[in-house]
Amino acid sequence: MSAREIALRAIETRERRDIARALSLIEEGRYSEFSDILFGEPRAHVVGITGSPGVGKSSLINKLVQLLRKRGKTVAVIAIDPASPISGAALMGDRLRVRALDEGTFFRSISTPPEKALPLHAVLMVEFLDRAGFDYILIETPGVGQVNVDVCRIAHTTVVVIQPAAGDEIQALKSGIMEVGDIYVVNKADMPHAEVTALQLETIFRDAMRGKWKVRIIKTCTFSGQGVDTLVELLEERLSLLKKTSEFRSRVEERRWFIAERIMMDELSERIMAFLSRSRRSLSISGANPIELGRRLLQGFVAELCRE
Repeated sequence: MSAREIALRAIETRERRDIARALSLIEEGRYSEFSDILFGEPRAHVVGITGSPGVGKSSLINKLVQLLRKRGKTVAVIAIDPASPISGAALMGDRLRVRALDEGTFFRSISTPPEKALPLHAVLMVEFLDRAGFDYILIETPGVGQVNVDVCRIAHTTVVVIQPAAGDEIQALKSGIMEVGDIYVVNKADMPHAEVTALQLETIFRDAMRGKWKVRIIKTCTFSGQGVDTLVELLEERLSLLKKTSEFRSRVEERRWFIAERIMMDELSERIMAFLSRSRRSLSISGANPIELGRRLLQGFVAELCRE
């Protein structure tokens, strides 16, 4: 079967095995072979779930998936692991507890170096999972680096997970670094200081609005299930508001601009690296001013583009 036939089959059957094969093609960079069927009419609620390592994002997602399934919603999860910049292997090994429960769920783990941006193939996977008919697509970030910022750009809703007495995180919120969330979740609510942490967040975000949406603060405990049903209610309320306004579609348009920009930048980067490789064979750095050489290289690269 061709890549396009594999992708079409996954969209038609919606079976996990077929979807996994199609996502592997995207991860391998073969998305251009079926780009004509990759982008459809958007319908999925894309939710970014971020927070520092160890706050319990995976456990919270597991509970969240279970409750969404009880409501008849189909759910796909993309978990982005921080990877070793040397080996490329995932640095976190706790994903096994987040499992696809039935044919109405799907789970995919991908890795990216902590300092890197959100991988293009992760965003293309979101588009494909939307085409495959999932109601919810949850994106779990590693909680560090540019990935968090990018996920906020491509998701309809951003959930920031915090653990009690997370002083550094509260300070970050006050300074504006983490003011990206639509819903803030104080997880591990059975721990001391959970109530204090929630009150601090309430103070910070008392009048905070994201468009017509008022920022919400809730407490959850994945061990007992406390508060997770409230999170589901808020996600449904948020989705209803998005669809009543133009914001649902504008978020999709922003996601697709992100894809277009990344395609352009990635292809441009490849061409720059090829140009530099050729230039190193014909130029010498010995005795040269690196700053002036860099400018000459830029001029040469632009001239090469103009000749095409």
